[in-house]
Amino acid sequence: MNKELIQTVKDLNRTVYEINLALMEKYESQIDNEITSKQAVLLEVLHKHKRLTVSELADLMKVSSSAVSQIISKLDKKNYVRREINTNNRREIIVLLGEAGVKYFEARDRIDQIIIEKYYAQLDFNDIENVKKTFLQLKTIIEKDMKRPEN
Repeated sequence: MNKELIQTVKDLNRTVYEINLALMEKYESQIDNEITSKQAVLLEVLHKHKRLTVSELADLMKVSSSAVSQIISKLDKKNYVRREINTNNRREIIVLLGEAGVKYFEARDRIDQIIIEKYYAQLDFNDIENVKKTFLQLKTIIEKDMKRPEN
């Protein structure tokens, strides 16, 4: 393996980590700290898909339905999510973002906007596009590899 490639990737990963850490330290007070990492993942999935059943959430998160139900219960008590009975299948529960969940993502969007205007706007747009393209290529390579059966 090329030593220069290894060092460059390590430097890149360390730099991305340090950037995220610095931004988190600066802006974390503006985001709700009550959320655990598992709860944040569930909220992310729900935000992306808008409305999901408990079993769909479990599948997407690759955890059991009972684990998802526990997370949902905690988030429901804090109004981050809300549950509705599926009118087409009354045994099924539909999960949606609640009022606190909507506010959570509104706050995140405001912080993203501040970070983009304050930092990313100082970079050349083509450089940003190239980084995005490279990371999307890497994501595709990783996803393709993850779908292969283990050797």
